[in-house]
Amino acid sequence: MLPARMESSRNLLNYEYLLEFHVETVMDGNNQNYTSVNLIGAYLYPEYISITLNSQYMVKQRLYCRYFDCKKQEIPGSAWQGIVFPESVIHCPRKIGAEFVSVSKYKTDDFPNPMRLTFRNYEKPIHEFAICVAPLYGEEPKWIQIVEFIEHHKMEGATLFYFHIGNISDYDRKVLDEYENDGDIEVKVLQEKYERPFYAWQLIEIQASFRYTEQTTEIHFQDCHMRAKYQAKWTAFIDIDERISTNNGRILDFLSSEDNGKVAEIQMPILNIAKYEDAPMRYRNEDQVRREMISNKYDKTPGPTWNASKAIIRPEKIGIMSIHYAIALEHGYVSLRSDSSKIVLRHYRSTQHRENLNDWDKEYTLLDSPLPQEFSSELTKKVVEKTKSIYEKVPVNCSTIPEDMWKSRQFPDPCQRMLLTW
Repeated sequence: MLPARMESSRNLLNYEYLLEFHVETVMDGNNQNYTSVNLIGAYLYPEYISITLNSQYMVKQRLYCRYFDCKKQEIPGSAWQGIVFPESVIHCPRKIGAEFVSVSKYKTDDFPNPMRLTFRNYEKPIHEFAICVAPLYGEEPKWIQIVEFIEHHKMEGATLFYFHIGNISDYDRKVLDEYENDGDIEVKVLQEKYERPFYAWQLIEIQASFRYTEQTTEIHFQDCHMRAKYQAKWTAFIDIDERISTNNGRILDFLSSEDNGKVAEIQMPILNIAKYEDAPMRYRNEDQVRREMISNKYDKTPGPTWNASKAIIRPEKIGIMSIHYAIALEHGYVSLRSDSSKIVLRHYRSTQHRENLNDWDKEYTLLDSPLPQEFSSELTKKVVEKTKSIYEKVPVNCSTIPEDMWKSRQFPDPCQRMLLTW
């Protein structure tokens, strides 16, 4: 068992120092050579607007915020110059009548196609717990992983999922389309004119915005972080091969027990679980799904660790955020490390296709750590039902189609040849 609950004093760090440190040592340098300015998202908050950019090497550069009405006509005299900080985000004041925004180097320059503002001006969060999923990329099939990921965390209490798509197959995309139609997820496709190495899809999720007030400087990392602000009270930032697991299967109960009104971040220990094979390419039948579910197939682990741990945060209370944990919190708020007996992040960590540490499991003595049987059984039932509804199609009985329906349109006899497209 890892050390019990601990409070961090990172909220006492000097914000101005961290601002300078982050700009000079972390975010400087064109490490991907992306210089064209394209928009990822635009978010309307109670006091300001944040625009995220799918561009790098922009930190500390000045750009103009451009404002447009509902017909995408620019509002005269509205352009406002701001600074990109720390990388790929610019913070702009709100403007009356603005429904779309864009950016440009100079007031009279051309600009990327204006993007509609996403409303985040809520008096109180409308979701108790949401999850930001790291960008999807790579060749391993994702369809069964996505279903299991969503159904697992819905059982834990998540009510909204934010997905970024870097690269995904049409077959896997069917799953996201189904959940998006159901209202369970929001999907952001990262349109990209520049080819990216695999790791750069992870980096694109890490963006930032800032605002100055008389008291503090708030620096908000990640496009997904900004998507969640004011919409979700608590938000986790995890990968598609990770699962949050609480001791009673209800993360909302856990968050309520830990929150005293001053908690901005709860760090979760990692439970690395050896994953030896890739997911199957396509759906076959129910038995295949039961057999190939990642939680049914793998449960060998060396035990919990704090190495590469992840966090659940209050989005609007974080000052500076990295991938794994908050660097600075809003004044008066604290960070906790939770006991592994209460919550763990199960990371189904592949032993192959890694850029480093292939066969990592051979360094450890592995022990069994399955999900609780009741939780696992219910999860399996939900995953089977969902995958079956998406991929198992019921064939049409061509003999029941009235002849007039196809003859009048000069279509072929459906019993001889089914016309799939116009």
